[in-house]
Amino acid sequence: VSLGVIYALLLPSAMNLQNVGFDDGVQSKNFMLMLCTQPDFRSYVVETMTDPSTGDVGSYAPEAFDWNVTLGRGMVLNTKTILESDSSVWKWDGGHPEALYKCGEVKEIAATARALHEHFPKWRSDAYALMNPKVPLWSDHLNAMTSFGMCIFMSGLLGSLMLYISLSLSSGREDESGKTLERWNSLGFPLLGLNLAFLMAAIIVLLFANDAYSESQDPFFLRSSRMASYSKIALVAILLPIILIFIVFSILALLRSCRPNVDSCGTSGEAEESQATRAKVARADQKTQEEC
Repeated sequence: VSLGVIYALLLPSAMNLQNVGFDDGVQSKNFMLMLCTQPDFRSYVVETMTDPSTGDVGSYAPEAFDWNVTLGRGMVLNTKTILESDSSVWKWDGGHPEALYKCGEVKEIAATARALHEHFPKWRSDAYALMNPKVPLWSDHLNAMTSFGMCIFMSGLLGSLMLYISLSLSSGREDESGKTLERWNSLGFPLLGLNLAFLMAAIIVLLFANDAYSESQDPFFLRSSRMASYSKIALVAILLPIILIFIVFSILALLRSCRPNVDSCGTSGEAEESQATRAKVARADQKTQEEC
């Protein structure tokens, strides 16, 4: 029942994360990822923003797009020069979604993508991605994690419900000898352990999915480096140590409880003695009946 409650509480979070995985922040990461991995898309951006005959210069602006972005103190970023650079700048052509991290760490690329995304028509990015199904997208990467997490949560919730119904319909509560419950436990306990493992896996998947979504909302998440962001610092400095502490001490507690008078399943010597007493009483009753 407790596992089912936890599944029910966390399932809406996974469903909500899947529903918001296509907002403007995620689309901006799609744009950057296509710039990072698709040389044809970079050429397409230059062609669209340069040629007035396309009928769509920039964000429907009547004047030509200014490729030079002034950054103060005499600094000027020529975004067209960055787009037309060779493999010395664009080292991730044909890469997978994780290439966004290394690519985004290059400050010129990050600034170029941020400047162009506001002006390049979104429908053209969508059309390019639709015509090239193998192009990696950040939204696909995020949707994969949220979908797997949601399905694990849903499966675990239904599994907990099935186990509860199975135990409720069994005659374990009426059987005072405990043998019926013992037979159910032979299959029920392993399934409960498996369901607990699924719950932990789903929580980890949800954690990484939420981290990927948070990164998509932050245009500065790679300003220093991927591991220098606070989400990664918290993951390494807080989450992992706490999990390790609980794992180690949980195992130690289990080992301390498994003393010689306690078997690995947690059945104490008192329970064994009680079973032996019941067996002696049964033999005495049988002997009395035979004498009668």
